[in-house]
Amino acid sequence: MADLLYFIQYFMMGFFLKQGDDLLDESNNERLAWITLGLSGILFGTMMTTTEWDLVLLASIITGVMVSGKVNRVPFVAGFVMIGGVLLICGLPVISNMLDFSALLFMLFMASVLDEKGNVWADRNASPRASTFFRYRFTLKVTVILLSIPWPAFLPSAVGLWFFDGGYEAAGWIFRRLVIDYPTD
Repeated sequence: MADLLYFIQYFMMGFFLKQGDDLLDESNNERLAWITLGLSGILFGTMMTTTEWDLVLLASIITGVMVSGKVNRVPFVAGFVMIGGVLLICGLPVISNMLDFSALLFMLFMASVLDEKGNVWADRNASPRASTFFRYRFTLKVTVILLSIPWPAFLPSAVGLWFFDGGYEAAGWIFRRLVIDYPTD
């Protein structure tokens, strides 16, 4: 049961993050975005306190997204404040090997940045395969699975990333169907 809740939390983390992002970018609803990004931040923070593997994965994603310039609106502060609050209250998990942690952090960070930059770079008309690969963030998704070979304890976090992305894509699909296709004007 705990494993199921673990993956549901990853799913909901992605779901609320995408909802907040779409509320800002597509419907300009900052009030609701504060709430959904705050919920995502609480889930991010909680998950980052679970294991060192979750911490390294989520820290690399957060860092990669910030460096690539995707955090560009004030309501994202709600998520960061919630992450910081949860980490202050619950503390960080024990990091058993700082060298492994640092190596993973660097590799995951690079994959995350590559996905963000590739998504901007890849032209759907010139290279549809590259566009699809980067749009669905496969650099990071493939990297986490490959990194689970030398670090098998990382596998649950790697699978969690796929659930995170499932929630992210589900929220995008729902938002497009309910808000964009059926405006309430």
